[in-house]
Amino acid sequence: MDSYIRWFQRFIWIGIVMNMVFAIPALFAPALLTSMLGMPPQLSDPWLENAGMLLVGISLFYMPSGFNAPKYVVHSWLCVLSRLVAVAFWIYLINTSNQAQVFVPMLLGDLSMFLILGVLLYRGSAPANRPWALLRDGWREWRAAWARRWQRHSFKVATLVVVLALGFIGYETWYQMLRVVPEEQYASDEDHYKYGAIGLGIEARIPYYLFAVLPQMCPDKLPKPGGYEVFGFLYENGKDLPIGMAKRQIGYPTVEPNCALCHTGSYRANTSDVAIPVATAPANTLQLQAFQWFAYNCASDPKFTPDAVMTAINSKFQLGFFERLYNRYVIIPMATSALVKQKQAYAWQRLRAPQGPGRTDTFNPTKMVVFGFPDDSTIGTVDLPQVWNQKPRESLYLHWDGNNNDIHERNYAAAMAVGATPESVLPASFNRVTNWLLGHKAPAWPFALDQAKVARGKPVWENNCAGCHDFGRTDTGQVTTSIDELGTDPHRLNSFTNGLVTAFHGFKKSPFDFGAYRKTQSYSNTPTDGVWLRAPYLHNGSVPTLWDLLQPPEKRPLVFFTGSDVYDQDKVGFVTSGQQMKASADFKYDTRLEGNHNGGHLYGTQLSELDKRALIEFMKTL
Repeated sequence: MDSYIRWFQRFIWIGIVMNMVFAIPALFAPALLTSMLGMPPQLSDPWLENAGMLLVGISLFYMPSGFNAPKYVVHSWLCVLSRLVAVAFWIYLINTSNQAQVFVPMLLGDLSMFLILGVLLYRGSAPANRPWALLRDGWREWRAAWARRWQRHSFKVATLVVVLALGFIGYETWYQMLRVVPEEQYASDEDHYKYGAIGLGIEARIPYYLFAVLPQMCPDKLPKPGGYEVFGFLYENGKDLPIGMAKRQIGYPTVEPNCALCHTGSYRANTSDVAIPVATAPANTLQLQAFQWFAYNCASDPKFTPDAVMTAINSKFQLGFFERLYNRYVIIPMATSALVKQKQAYAWQRLRAPQGPGRTDTFNPTKMVVFGFPDDSTIGTVDLPQVWNQKPRESLYLHWDGNNNDIHERNYAAAMAVGATPESVLPASFNRVTNWLLGHKAPAWPFALDQAKVARGKPVWENNCAGCHDFGRTDTGQVTTSIDELGTDPHRLNSFTNGLVTAFHGFKKSPFDFGAYRKTQSYSNTPTDGVWLRAPYLHNGSVPTLWDLLQPPEKRPLVFFTGSDVYDQDKVGFVTSGQQMKASADFKYDTRLEGNHNGGHLYGTQLSELDKRALIEFMKTL
């Protein structure tokens, strides 16, 4: 045997002995070892014991080369390499530890063994057994073997690769686009009402990330600087979504409106106060139409490209690689297309007077967008109603014109108008909302009351108003007065047609089953519980306060501002003039426009001023 190999084997055994000199006390007396070597106490057991076990394992690994290095040539070179790895480890510890001097002897020892073993093995090995030759020959052998295997199994491998690729694509598509994440469960029914999803179709939902960055992307299309609050959306509790917007995830997170968006109002005594949201009240500040067209115009802007959207999203959220990929190439283009399509579907709105805060067109979307009717030029714009205290309304005729007396039908029809489908709707969530609304009472008047005026106003109410507006009266919740006698704006009445009744009755896809609709010839006598928070008044919101409603039409405001939640305690309604109005309202309501007329409902206009004041004070208690 070559003398270099003999000395290589001897140094292998020397290394094994040195390992054991450290390993044995490390295993059986770690504290004594750390004390003798001046090592940190924290290196004692179990860490030092673990190091001892590793040295024993390494020593066992060295032994084949110690017995017969020429037979195990690759193994012998790995023994040399292990010393180089140890050198790198000690260098790392010296550079990162506060006890660097402790590790210097270990570094020098392993570096010396690496150089000695490496030189001896190199000199004692044939050229074919030196590292570069071994690597070259090993590479050639592996490549030849791989080529032989590929020839035999190429079709199987190719098939496996295709199957795996398709499986991966299918999984990612399911995960990013179809995976249903269970809805968040809210402890209280009110929170569920405000933030729970009711189940809209995919085209009625906005991707969550897109919703979050729209104001940032299109500030020039906002009515004034800010976020969604400029449209009258209400926020609370530091939540990232406004009341009435629910997060729902089917594949990707989305945002969809629920009942609370249009049926949560707010009020405050002064502009300096914090607004108090009231679930189930009319959304007196919400500018739904303005929000719609902001989204439509933003999506149809040439600058609204997937790249621009993703830049905005990436500046706000940390998305994974595949999440970014699907948003860039699938989700954002799909959402953009849906918004542009809705812009075309709702183009009819531009042919009517602007709706403004707290109002919407209730049945024209159903006629044109859901059932595909041609535009008949009717105007269905109405004031958003309250939805509290539904139990005593179960047998009454609902909607402003009393066209339906089934609460469940009414609720499903409202959901269908904003994008719910029989396939998408969530009946359990919907029923939880409906059941809560049955017993949720109207809010009580929150300010001071003049009890003397209340007492004087009660008989005035009984003699002039209760017959049509008190629960339990024969005419309450019925259509009893002709439109000619009532005299209010007829446009909403005319927008609900016999053709729409027929379409509703022909639509029977569970859980949507409409059979209670009818065409009426006037407006319904609505119950007036919580009337103080239902301003402005009449079906189209054309009269700002109860005081104005008790004036002859010629004395009612011809033009006023809406959108304020600052409360006028004297007139009972929201302020429409003065400094309080300028700071909180910005929509000019013109009663001369078609659909906005403020005439009719002359009941109580003939009362004396004292009786009017007393009546209003009593109505605060309803």
